[in-house]
Amino acid sequence: MSDNWDFYALLVDSEPASILLDLGLAQNAPIESQPYMAYVRVQMRSPRPDGLSSNEEYEDLVAVESSLEEAFTGNLGTTYAGRNTSSGKRDFYFYTGDPAAFALLVEKAMADHPDYRFEFGNRLDRNWDVYFNFLYPSPDDLQRILNRRVVDNLAALGDNHSEPRPVDHYAYLPDAVAASRLLDHLKEEGFSVEEPGINGGSIVVSFKRNDRPEDIDDVVIPIARRVHELGGKYDGWGCEVVK
Repeated sequence: MSDNWDFYALLVDSEPASILLDLGLAQNAPIESQPYMAYVRVQMRSPRPDGLSSNEEYEDLVAVESSLEEAFTGNLGTTYAGRNTSSGKRDFYFYTGDPAAFALLVEKAMADHPDYRFEFGNRLDRNWDVYFNFLYPSPDDLQRILNRRVVDNLAALGDNHSEPRPVDHYAYLPDAVAASRLLDHLKEEGFSVEEPGINGGSIVVSFKRNDRPEDIDDVVIPIARRVHELGGKYDGWGCEVVK
């Protein structure tokens, strides 16, 4: 388990959902010694009308999750990967090398929460498809997570997100042709662009425009998509605090 946990909203089976996951696991997954995806499904007692968790039940659900995490603390054979909340249920996902031991530990952990109905199971998932293809965010959702982190950092410094100000962006392109195409696109969108540089064989493009942090998803996501289409990598944004 890493320290790089975050959440995002989406639709699962056309229903509102919220996924919390360990993004840092992507650097090491799949773990060969943990080929089984194991889950615990907990039926919420008082979900919101849209099927998500309510404030009323927040503390109890935190306690359930804590019990499950503690059950596997120090167990090198099992990794907690994340959870999905939707349709009145909270599903906890693990990867393990010992499904039988997993079952015993789940039963023990959930014995502390007799008011909750639950079920559990497992299946072979050597490539960690559930982690990468279900829990892990899409490129757009991952960018929203990264944007939110920057906005939260600004908020901690007292920023007024509704105030426009110069926002700096950075991107790496594979070659001069891709960089030229991006520059043309950026200029059409009203960005001012600095002279591209070279870094480790990539073309570095720096550009800026006056925008509001509260609207940053609408600004950044189309740019990140365009950079990706050109074979490059969008490398983030930053701005000064405006109070």
